[in-house]
Amino acid sequence: MNDEVDIRRESLNKVAFGIAAMFGIYWIYSIFIADKLSISSGFKPITGYVLLYAIGLEVFLFIARKTDEQAYAKSKVSSKTLLICFLLQFTALMIRAIIGILEKDASTDDLITLSPYMIFMLLIFAPVVEELVFRHLFATRLLKYGERFYILVSALCFALVHGFSLGFQGMIYPFFLGLIYAYLMVKSGNIILVMIMHALSNLFGSILIQFFIGVSKEATIIYMILLMVLGVIGLVLFFRNRKNISLDGTPGLVNKAALKDVITNKGILFFTAFTAIIVLLKRSI
Repeated sequence: MNDEVDIRRESLNKVAFGIAAMFGIYWIYSIFIADKLSISSGFKPITGYVLLYAIGLEVFLFIARKTDEQAYAKSKVSSKTLLICFLLQFTALMIRAIIGILEKDASTDDLITLSPYMIFMLLIFAPVVEELVFRHLFATRLLKYGERFYILVSALCFALVHGFSLGFQGMIYPFFLGLIYAYLMVKSGNIILVMIMHALSNLFGSILIQFFIGVSKEATIIYMILLMVLGVIGLVLFFRNRKNISLDGTPGLVNKAALKDVITNKGILFFTAFTAIIVLLKRSI
């Protein structure tokens, strides 16, 4: 039993240190190097993504190379599960909006320009590459140690990497989305399905919001109210069906042992501290 715990701990260490190195390369470039490059501003983010998903991903795979990989099987997921996962994305968005109101933040910092480039990034690039990393690659290395364990690690790391662009309070939203995506991955084993869910989240939670802002204030208010209604429906359906949730062959979402394994892991602790330092550095520069 102790040997199994040690193997699980070491595998998580490798994954956590690997993802920290992968995104650390991108973060250091963004903070200290990008502004000094004598290239057009349009190519600077592209260069960053090349560093992240070409060089950085190779670094991640190198660090996690001795982690035993295991394939996961596809299974049929019910329409009810799909519906609840879809609606819970609006619940996460609703929580994000409430936090913004409590923080007295108009959320203007994360507004984006609806250029073809940004639409491509939000609807295709980000859903594909982020799900390949945080759901697929994590699943092949960690899912064998438990569904709850994998879901928590996937969501936590997904939230941490978004701290660079969204700040500390902004990590709550991607954390909830990460839980949804990882849960759907566990239930379906279908990475394409998870990518589609991610793309829909970006469509409704970012692109359409920007679109309605460009139309009128009234249209934006109506759309936001609709999102809130869908979020409430998702929350109600979740609580009504929570007793039917089963992971690792047992009911419920949370497991204290899995939670302890994750939050006390030295790789996760390093990644969390490293992210916090990077976020503070970004704010101070």
